[in-house]
Amino acid sequence: VLIGCDGNRSLVAQWMGMSEPINSGRSAIRGLSVYPDGHDIDHEMVQFLGDGVRAGYIPINKKHVYWFVIRTAHPV
Repeated sequence: VLIGCDGNRSLVAQWMGMSEPINSGRSAIRGLSVYPDGHDIDHEMVQFLGDGVRAGYIPINKKHVYWFVIRTAHPV
């Protein structure tokens, strides 16, 4: 068993035969919002779709909400 978080260009990744990363044309950010006093958000996933952007959130419980934003680059 190997447990680690040393990236896809590490010696371990090379040893495992992982390929070099490629550009997928997408970038993303995600996070966890914490509401110490709780929130009133309905427990359902909500997504917003736009011109090359997808964003959304889903409550995990009454104090935590997972959120994300994904952007697809337009060809130049």
